[in-house]
Amino acid sequence: MRLFFSVLIFFAISQSTPADSREVKKKSISSKSQIPSNGNYFVKKEEKNFSLVLEARRFGRGEVIFFRLTPKDKKWIHESFKANWMGKEILLSKDDKSFVSFLPIAPTAPAGAMTLEIISKIFFVRRGLKQYQIILEPTKFQVIKSQQIQVDSKFVTQELPKETLDFIQECREAKEQAFAKLSQLQFDSNFANPLDRIFITSKFYVRRDYNKKQGRPHGGVDFRGKVGTPIKAIQSGVVVLARKMYYEGNFTILDHGNKIFSFYMHQDEIKVKVGEKIKKGDIIGTVGSTGMSTGPHLHLGAKVNDVLIDPLSLIALTGISEGN
Repeated sequence: MRLFFSVLIFFAISQSTPADSREVKKKSISSKSQIPSNGNYFVKKEEKNFSLVLEARRFGRGEVIFFRLTPKDKKWIHESFKANWMGKEILLSKDDKSFVSFLPIAPTAPAGAMTLEIISKIFFVRRGLKQYQIILEPTKFQVIKSQQIQVDSKFVTQELPKETLDFIQECREAKEQAFAKLSQLQFDSNFANPLDRIFITSKFYVRRDYNKKQGRPHGGVDFRGKVGTPIKAIQSGVVVLARKMYYEGNFTILDHGNKIFSFYMHQDEIKVKVGEKIKKGDIIGTVGSTGMSTGPHLHLGAKVNDVLIDPLSLIALTGISEGN
């Protein structure tokens, strides 16, 4: 757990200048919320008509924030309202007493305040809008220059046969179609690890050189595993892609609803089919080294509302099951 972490949260009515501000440091968070042993942060705001809780492993780039809004009057759970996150409407789901959502923070998000707006004529009769701002924690992703990774030259050259280029384009379009799916939230419990034994070999958004050329930031997390090790779904959902790809190798995408997706790369074997409903913990494939890979491992990735995030920030969340 960090020793010097702070979150700044401001509150305002409509588009006016924030009326008051509150600095929440580690010492004072406990008076308004709780800090569990895993080090996550819960920031709570009590309003006249509702309570708002935001949970995050950290309020930084590449992370996801879990949003739970609970009306003070139970009848308001049947009313409609909107929420905007950084200028974009977010998808909301109802449980028995709350509205929940997931707020992604892009790894390329600019420094400064992130804005959350809640719009409701039921909650706010006069203006219909309340606004919150959270200041990003500084984030510096790792750049590794000392380690040169050698991969098959076909993965780093632009001089490829037409049939190969056509296949790459086909793979790109298949991913776009899968990530465009829109469904209702399909889970009400916390996320889980994809392997029984966890050993991380490459973190999210690390940048390395491949064949002495600068590579793109790592779009997921790599887990060490032997060929054939069972891979488990980190959350319940529906299979929207399960096929061989050029770079990803044997590749699976699961749709968990509300534009939340997890994806699994370089598998030795795929054990699910498109359209199949999956429960958290089901075996969906096995660890392998297919596609652009230098050895057996699982590359786990996640997207929330079209934003690439660190999948470990989803797995770290502990408050999703609270509604049960």
